[in-house]
Amino acid sequence: MKREKSPDDSNRFHVLLAILSAFLIVYSMPKNRVERFSYTVGKPWTYEVLIAPFNFLIEKSDETWQAEADSVRRSFPSYFIRLSNVQNEALSAFDAYYSDSLFDVISRDSYIKLRKSLEQAYNSGIISVSDEDLVSGKEYLTIYDDNSSAIIPVRSVRTTREAYRLLIGSDILEIERNSLLSHNPERFIIPNLNYDGQRTTSEIEALQSQISYYLGMVVADQKIIDKGEIVNEEKDQIIQSYLAKVNEKTLSRRFLFLSWGGQSLFVVLVITLLFIYLRLYRKEIIEKRARLLFLYGSVTLFAVGVGLYVEYSSWNIFIIPCTMLAVMLRIFLDSRTAFVSYTVFVLATSLFVPMSYEYVVLQLLAGITGIYSLRELSQRSQIIRSGVLIFLTYCLIWGAVQMTRLEAMSDLDLKPFVFFAINCFLLLLVYPLLFVVEKVFGFTSNVTLIELSNFNNPLLRELAEKAPGTFQHSIQVSALAAEAATALHAGSQLVRTAALYHDIGKLANPPFFTENQGDVNPHDKLTPEESAQIITDHVREGVVLAEKHGLPQAVSEFITTHHGKGVARYFYIKYMEEHPDEEINIENFSYPGPNPGTKETAILMMADAVEAASRSLEEYTEESIGNLVDRIIDTQVEEGYFRESPLNWLDVQKIKEIFKDKLKIMYHTRIKYPESTVDLHRKRARLRS
Repeated sequence: MKREKSPDDSNRFHVLLAILSAFLIVYSMPKNRVERFSYTVGKPWTYEVLIAPFNFLIEKSDETWQAEADSVRRSFPSYFIRLSNVQNEALSAFDAYYSDSLFDVISRDSYIKLRKSLEQAYNSGIISVSDEDLVSGKEYLTIYDDNSSAIIPVRSVRTTREAYRLLIGSDILEIERNSLLSHNPERFIIPNLNYDGQRTTSEIEALQSQISYYLGMVVADQKIIDKGEIVNEEKDQIIQSYLAKVNEKTLSRRFLFLSWGGQSLFVVLVITLLFIYLRLYRKEIIEKRARLLFLYGSVTLFAVGVGLYVEYSSWNIFIIPCTMLAVMLRIFLDSRTAFVSYTVFVLATSLFVPMSYEYVVLQLLAGITGIYSLRELSQRSQIIRSGVLIFLTYCLIWGAVQMTRLEAMSDLDLKPFVFFAINCFLLLLVYPLLFVVEKVFGFTSNVTLIELSNFNNPLLRELAEKAPGTFQHSIQVSALAAEAATALHAGSQLVRTAALYHDIGKLANPPFFTENQGDVNPHDKLTPEESAQIITDHVREGVVLAEKHGLPQAVSEFITTHHGKGVARYFYIKYMEEHPDEEINIENFSYPGPNPGTKETAILMMADAVEAASRSLEEYTEESIGNLVDRIIDTQVEEGYFRESPLNWLDVQKIKEIFKDKLKIMYHTRIKYPESTVDLHRKRARLRS
C-alpha cells in the first residue's frame, strides 16, 4: 500500500526545493557582469548626468587605432637596396654591344646620347614591374647601399617600362632608332633597386608600436556627459572607455567576492519571501509535490535562462519573453501565487541585467497585465489578446519612462518597440507548452477541460445512450456547480467539466439508479446490502472508467469525492428495519470516499445531492425549493463532509442562494401575485348575493 506523504515530508521537500532554486540562480549569474547604457550616437543622453568616479584613460576605438596604423604603413618610405653592380654590368654590356654590333648603324654622337639616357635611368633607380604595386600611393622611398641611404621622391624612380621609353626616346635619328629597336635594347634595362620587405615591415611595425591607444584622460569628478546632451563620436568613445574601466574593476578578486556574496544574500532573501508566502497562504501547493516542483522549477529555469542570455548574448534584454512565466503560473496555479512568484523572479534577475530600473518596472507591470488578463484560459485567442495587452503595456511604460528624460519626442529611441514586438510574439509559445506541462506535471488546463466537456466525447456519448437519466442529471449538476464556483472565484471550468463525468460509474449498471429506471425497479429482487453495494460501487467503477479513457487526475478526484464517505441511506435504513436486532457494519453501506478537500469538489458534492433530491419534490415552489436546499446542505455540513475543504460559513450561504435561484429557473417556479382589484370586487359581489 502506498504510504501517504506526511506534512513533514512535504515541508522537507519544500525546503530542499527553495535551497536548490537559490543555488542554481546564484550559480547561473553572469560571472563577468558588465554595466551597460542604452543610447544612440547622434541622439540625446537620456540618463542622469554621468560623473567620473575615478581617473581613466580615453581609449581609441579599434577603428581609430587601425586607421592610424594604416596611415603609418601608407606613408612609410619603403626600403629599396641599390645594386651598383647591376648598373655597371648593364653599361659595360651596352658599350661592348655597340662596339660589336651597332658601330656601323649608330653614330658616335648618338651612342653617347643613348648611353647617357641609360646611365640617367640607372642613376635615378629602376624598379621591376612586380614592385610597382609596392610604391603605388607612396610619396617617398628610402634608397640605400653599403655606404649611404637617402629618401627620394617616388616620381624620380623609373620602372623598367619608363627606363625603356627614356632610352628609345633619346635624341637620335629615326633610322638609328629603328636599327636600335631591331636589336632588343630592353636587354640593357635591368632593375637595380630591389625591395627590402623584411626591413620595411620591421620598421613599420616599430613605428606602429609607438602609436598610443589612448586619446586623453578623464580625471575623477569630471563630468562625462549631461542629461539631454547629444552623444557625438567623442562622447561615445569616452563613455565606452568608462564602461571598460568599470567592468575591468569588477573582475578584481575582492570585488568578485563581495559581489557574489551580495548577490547570493539577495537571491536567498527573495526566495525566502516566496517560501514564506507558500507556507502562510498556499499550503495546498506545498502538499502537492508536482505543483511545488512546477512553481520553483519554472522560476528557476527562467532566471537561469536570463542569466545565460545576459552573459553570452549581445541582444537586447527585452527580447526575452519573461511574461511567459507569469502567464504559465497563472494558468496552472492562481493569480496571487503567479504574481508573488513572478515578482521574486524579476527581483532576482534584476541584479545582473542591464538597465535594471527599466527592467523591473517594465517586467512587473507587463507581468501584472498578463496575469490579470487571463482569468480562465479557454480559447487560443485569449493568449493573443494577452500578448497584445502586454505589448501595449511595454510600449506605454517605456514611452513614459523615456519621456521623463527627453527634450523632444523626436529623440525617442524606437528600437525597443521592435524588441517588445518580438517578445510578445514569442509569448505565443505558451499554447504548445501547455501540453508539455500537462504531461510532465500531470496538470489539467482549461483548454483540456473544454475539450473534455464536448458532448461528442466518446464517454459522454456512451453515457447519453446507455444512461440518459444520469446524463441529464450530470448536465443539471454541471450548470448548478459551475454557477456556484464562479461566484466563489473557484475553478468554474473544472467543476463544469468534472460534473459531466462524476457519475460515469453508473454505466456499469444503469437500471439500478432511479433516474434511469422505468416501471420495474431491479432493487426489488435484491437485498438491501446487495443494492447498497451496487450503488456505492459506481464510485469505484467510475475511477476505473476514468483511467481507461485517460481522464485527468483532476477530473477523477471529483468521481471519488462526490459522495465523500457518505452512506447509501435508503438501503441502510431498510436493512435496519429488516434486521432490528442485528449489529450492522455501516462500512457495507458506505461510499469509499474521501470527503471533498477543495472548494470545487465540495461544491460538486452539494450540487449533486441537491439536484438529485429536487427531482423528488411534489411541487416546485419557491418555498419547497428553498427548504430542500437548506435541508440537504445543512445535513451535509452537520455530518462533517466539508471539514477538509476551505469553504467557510459565508461561502456555504452563498452557494445555497445560488442553488435556490438556479433551481427555480430550472423548474419554472412562479411567484403567486395578489388578486387584481377587479377580481376582488367581483368576489365581494358574489359573496353579498
